[in-house]
Amino acid sequence: MLRDVSRVLHVTCFLWLVSSVGHGRRRTRQAPGPNMCSVQQVYGTGEKFYTRCVARHLRMICERPTYVRWDCCSGYEREPGRQGCTKEKPLENLLETARTLGLSEFVRHVEVNNLTDLLTSQGAFTVFAPSDQAFRDASAFARTHVQPKDGSDSLLLYHVAPGKLPLSTFRSRNQQFVTLYQGNKIRVNKYAYGVATVNCARIIRPDEKATNGVIHVIDKVVKPLQVEGNLAEKIFADSRYSQFQMALFVSEMVNLLRQQGSGYTVLAPTNQAFSQLPSDLLDRILTDATTAEKVIRHHVVKGVYCGDAIVVSVGLKTLDEGRVLFRCTRGGLKANGARVVDQDHVATNGILHGIDKVLLPDAVKEPTDLMEEMLVKKLLEMARKAGLEHKLNNVTNVTIFAPTDDAFARLPSRTRAALRKDPLEVGRMLDFHIVKGQLTEDQVIGSLELNTSLSPSINPATIKVNVFRDGVAVDTAETMGPLRQCGKAAVQKVSKVLVPPEHTLMTLIEQDRGLSIFRQAVESAGLSELLNEWGRYTVLAPTNRAFSHLDQHRLDRLLNDPERLKKFVSRHIINRMVPRCEVPDKGTYSVKSRQGDLTVFNYDTRGNLLVNDLIAVRQWDRLATNGVLHRVDDVLKCSCERSLTSSRRYRYRSRNRRYYTRLRY
Repeated sequence: MLRDVSRVLHVTCFLWLVSSVGHGRRRTRQAPGPNMCSVQQVYGTGEKFYTRCVARHLRMICERPTYVRWDCCSGYEREPGRQGCTKEKPLENLLETARTLGLSEFVRHVEVNNLTDLLTSQGAFTVFAPSDQAFRDASAFARTHVQPKDGSDSLLLYHVAPGKLPLSTFRSRNQQFVTLYQGNKIRVNKYAYGVATVNCARIIRPDEKATNGVIHVIDKVVKPLQVEGNLAEKIFADSRYSQFQMALFVSEMVNLLRQQGSGYTVLAPTNQAFSQLPSDLLDRILTDATTAEKVIRHHVVKGVYCGDAIVVSVGLKTLDEGRVLFRCTRGGLKANGARVVDQDHVATNGILHGIDKVLLPDAVKEPTDLMEEMLVKKLLEMARKAGLEHKLNNVTNVTIFAPTDDAFARLPSRTRAALRKDPLEVGRMLDFHIVKGQLTEDQVIGSLELNTSLSPSINPATIKVNVFRDGVAVDTAETMGPLRQCGKAAVQKVSKVLVPPEHTLMTLIEQDRGLSIFRQAVESAGLSELLNEWGRYTVLAPTNRAFSHLDQHRLDRLLNDPERLKKFVSRHIINRMVPRCEVPDKGTYSVKSRQGDLTVFNYDTRGNLLVNDLIAVRQWDRLATNGVLHRVDDVLKCSCERSLTSSRRYRYRSRNRRYYTRLRY
């Protein structure tokens, strides 16, 4: 019973803290009393972020909720019976200020090393003072050199820099300042949200003023950069990175990590990470210089990014122009899908983090690897079941159009069944989705005709690509998401399964019994040849039912007058392809017909495609070798013909309601 009550109280407390996060910004604006500063605390941890250590209130830090409490600002303390912190403390020297801050271990080491006079009567200095916990967690090197037995300088002097350096002084991600420790320099980095680090030790309490300087409390005892060595030396001194070392040698990238001046962050995969790679890819990385360089460059970021600086996430650009998302989670730091298992190895020219997974750049992946990441599962499943995965991987300099899983689900059941049963059908389908050349975004301009990888002597086929305002159309499909490229191919996701057209627009009209009157009109107008020749046309073909609404006597007169009829039929032809995907979800798409009148495409509130606001497109995107055909349920009004309808009233569907109207021509 008591255990249940305890759980209820714990959950209630947690919910109260989480709910208080939502009001954090309001609370941080108005302190409960004068001279009070907010302290952000991370629920479930001992982490505290003082005012100006994190520039604004964050609801979550490392995927944990935060809450705000108030404390006296630096230099103030509470007075009994008064709200806030009204008592101003007199400034003291650096040593006494450290004592007041509770830095007992730091004070003790100062006194043992005879540095009392330095921090009490000399200056001005900036002191990066480690907390008591930092001294307890210090490395063996730090403990030995903080209190050296050979009479040499104490490592504490490395934590002291000449001059006053408040937090506002640190404005870049890589500044170095001379210290009192044999002239060695200390590196300070400033990051997003106001976080700052000193040799990757986070400043946890900044700007504590003293009469002879300023104190920043840090969470580590730091070592001189010169002791650490450069990035190449750090990597080659650790046997856990022997595979990465070999890749560095093969790629001839070692010298880059020896250079001084430019700071780098290296995400180095461990040997165990390399062991998870396919053997053929691992061999290429460790023997081929080009492949090794691509992989190494994808693991190096310009700039120094310490682990403690990441309180939420930051997107980093690698040397190969790739992207890595560096984020802090409940389980620790992660870089894309890799976990940081060895954090913050400081070097003279940067920082090293060990990761448990090799971050492969697209350039060394197989096309099927890209498709896996792009969630094109159905296409891969069909290719593998048919034993045709080699068609996707054993390619050179091609573009693969990869239909989405939803695209396959929308195929007619007969087509899906054929793809399931017949590997030859799968092979033909794959062939029509592969075109020669890697088609980058810069190369997609205007209107393109792309040859597929089918042998022209067997079945010549082309894919039409057209650029419109909101994207790119591939035949009647729309491209989705960014193009991905590897060494062999470019992969572009599309919204439909591409089907090679077999007939011209005129043949489609002739084969459709419901378009027999329109076929007669096209033939009588002398436009059959136009719709049989090469081109990119859109035909809005009225059905026989649409023609039945017209006055038959007037229609007969029109059909017997070739000149008038040619203008009327041309009103239903557009000299460019307009597939449905080009029509914006909101707004209209306007284009002139071959005759000259404006044709307007848009959608009603139910998502139905309309022409000129009233005419519904009943069947769309019937692809031909020379364009696209849409069946419409009415003839289009033409400025060339004023009187074609009878006096009867007909029903039309508008956007949200039904109403009767009279057609007037």
